[in-house]
Amino acid sequence: MHKKLQQILEELTAISGVRFALYEASSDYVAGTLAADSELARQLLQLSGQPEERRLCGATVFPVQAAGDMLFLAAEGVGEALILPGRMAASELRLFFGTLKKDMDKNAFAAAFLSGEISAGDLYKQAGRVKLKDAPRVFYLFELSQPLADAGALRMLASAFADGKQDVLFLQDEMHLVRIKAYEKGVTAQQARSDALSAVDMMLSELMFKVRVGYSTQKETLAELPDAKREAALALRIAGLFQEPREVAAYARLGIARLIYELPRDLCELFLQEVFGENLPDQKLDEEMQVTIRRFFENNLNISETARQLYLHRNTLVYRLERLEKLLGLDIRRFDDAMTFQIAMMVLAHYRDVQRDDGVR
Repeated sequence: MHKKLQQILEELTAISGVRFALYEASSDYVAGTLAADSELARQLLQLSGQPEERRLCGATVFPVQAAGDMLFLAAEGVGEALILPGRMAASELRLFFGTLKKDMDKNAFAAAFLSGEISAGDLYKQAGRVKLKDAPRVFYLFELSQPLADAGALRMLASAFADGKQDVLFLQDEMHLVRIKAYEKGVTAQQARSDALSAVDMMLSELMFKVRVGYSTQKETLAELPDAKREAALALRIAGLFQEPREVAAYARLGIARLIYELPRDLCELFLQEVFGENLPDQKLDEEMQVTIRRFFENNLNISETARQLYLHRNTLVYRLERLEKLLGLDIRRFDDAMTFQIAMMVLAHYRDVQRDDGVR
């Protein structure tokens, strides 16, 4: 909310040429284009809730009522020329707070807090107004396969997913849906996963499109929700990067993928050169070979079962694996080489992702 107030005051200054500073009744500086004045703040503290315009410390002060609280808008300078722009600015702020009070529900509050519009200092004050309190919660971030543009669909999901008084549901953007579920007595890993899978199934059956979901570890306080958001987003990204796209990804069960994701680029380059030399395998492996390798690993390096599932003669599969050994220098029929290859391919996926982020082609 402070960011929005700062934006409003900057616009008002641009229009009127007058600089403003907004203070809470507690004398705390909120936002403004006029620097905070400690002496002015001290005198405002003595005013408490007196709703009158006045001149203090070389500034003209206008009262601003906001959701039952009194704030003070200080305009730079004194004189009649400040009265009209000051009153207009105070009126604009009262309108903003009135709209905020009308529109702010628990979902809007959570969205505003997670986007940085509500400061940590204002968190519990604002949360109390929408009757949200600390409770064990899990943050579920849904990645949609297509935009959710239907308001009716969102209301249906809210009814299904956020029926508890402490639950939250909102669209982060057109492709991502946030569900923050409160659990009265906490939640087990199994229950969180079950809730995620149930949500994926329900959205597929009701909305007729696929979703993926990443979810956080349990958090005990509202103040921890930004951490929960980061965990859920990271679970989605890591699972999509290193694994076959899975419907459900838990931050607490990312395993070695989390470690590899933290590797710096130069260390990735060193390891990949050690394993593969100068020519990286993503430039060599065609679709047929990639499917063969993936199925071979899924069957725990069992040649006979892999050949059966791929409808291949056993000797044909052996030939493919021998061809891979000549190409890469790794015989993935051997456990050690299979482990090296698997880890190296994860490092390669992370390396390519870092290259994309750095704008390297």
